[in-house]
Amino acid sequence: MTDAAPDLVCLLDIRYACPDGVDLCLDVVARAPMPASPVPVVVRVDGCPGWGSGDRGAAMLPFVGPAMARAGFLAVGISVRHSGQAVFPAQLEDVQAAVSWLRRNPLGLPVDVDHIGVWGQSAGGHLAAMAGLLGSVEADVQAVVTISGPSDLTRGGGEMRIDRPSPVTALVGGDTSQLWAASPVAHVRAGGPAYLIIHGTSDETVPYEQAELLHRALLAAGADSRLIPIPGAHHNLLEDPEAPYDAQIWHDVAAEAARFFRRHLGRPTLHA
Repeated sequence: MTDAAPDLVCLLDIRYACPDGVDLCLDVVARAPMPASPVPVVVRVDGCPGWGSGDRGAAMLPFVGPAMARAGFLAVGISVRHSGQAVFPAQLEDVQAAVSWLRRNPLGLPVDVDHIGVWGQSAGGHLAAMAGLLGSVEADVQAVVTISGPSDLTRGGGEMRIDRPSPVTALVGGDTSQLWAASPVAHVRAGGPAYLIIHGTSDETVPYEQAELLHRALLAAGADSRLIPIPGAHHNLLEDPEAPYDAQIWHDVAAEAARFFRRHLGRPTLHA
């Protein structure tokens, strides 16, 4: 157990799966001391650039895992295979494997197995959305937050190129006939988890219409969905597309996500 900050504890580099010899690990952050009884869990999917090689350490940024831990959740950041290691649906299977591992809970963590949420940004948002729509008994989640995430990979726009080699086509190994199956809107159903969708209206990477498509499809199916547009914001949720991902908006988004997860996963019991 390692101190992340005086009020937090974390467990690092826990291997949860090893598909095809690729070690997949997760990190856990919680309020200190570690809760003695089960609390709702919030899983962060790495927002790696274009389903490429990423760093799950981004889940340790103050407005990601630590923010969820301070809100009383057990915050979990996971790694998944990138498109250079395996093609879709491997990435979705990895998210599901992580949720299944948490439900089995071999380390005896304070996991409330009936209240698990998942969230992610960009490619991570896409995988979070897919995990919510294609859950199973072992990998079911109750709430999803997707930030700047694609929802229909068959539609071009921004950096979502489907008529040439791109991160989108790499996800399916160049087989564009699989893009619809890899799209969250293709799997929308009634009775699924609640969704919070956050997206900049000037997103130059993943067009804002991607958020609208998912939101409308969820509502049409009778699902619980809320869309929060960030007016004039780019992929980084800021008006300057070159600005770093560390502005106040990201802390505001984390606070909104925490409120959403409290509403749909239950209010964690905060302890001193």
